[in-house]
Amino acid sequence: MTDNSGEVYGGPVMCPGCGTGDTVPVGDVRRGKDRIRLAPAPNTFGDGCSNFIEGTVIAGLAVAAAAYYADDRDWPWLLPVGIVAALLVMWGTVAVIRSEGKDKRRVEAGADRAAAAAAGARFCSACDGVFFASGGPWEGVASPERFRHHVWTAGGYGDQLDEKAKAAPGQG
Repeated sequence: MTDNSGEVYGGPVMCPGCGTGDTVPVGDVRRGKDRIRLAPAPNTFGDGCSNFIEGTVIAGLAVAAAAYYADDRDWPWLLPVGIVAALLVMWGTVAVIRSEGKDKRRVEAGADRAAAAAAGARFCSACDGVFFASGGPWEGVASPERFRHHVWTAGGYGDQLDEKAKAAPGQG
């Protein structure tokens, strides 16, 4: 007998692939590589402030190098080129920061849908796969990449998947 989360009352949840009872809810996976592969969302840890600092430093270096070589080699046209390069770097930096902010907002908006799609999923380390005790969206054990594709797509940010997860068998 199972409840809504796929937990079985009175015993371990058996893996349909290998039959082991040594399975854990996907949210409880703690091993580094597996935890990353089963992540319910992309890493949105990026900080716009650090990106801005990096862009500013690079732009400053472009202007400084242009000023130095314009004076050193007597190429006065090099300074305006360095300034244009610095402006382009800053424009690119702002574009990156805005894009990361947009992605972060999409992940936050889809977190509830992704959690609902992952509810009841269990990970079997012996099979290196994910299954739903209640049957779920597929029968049997699926790869972590297929699971991640399922969850991220439900969350509305499937376009941020890596190529391996996008090409996971069973997608269509």
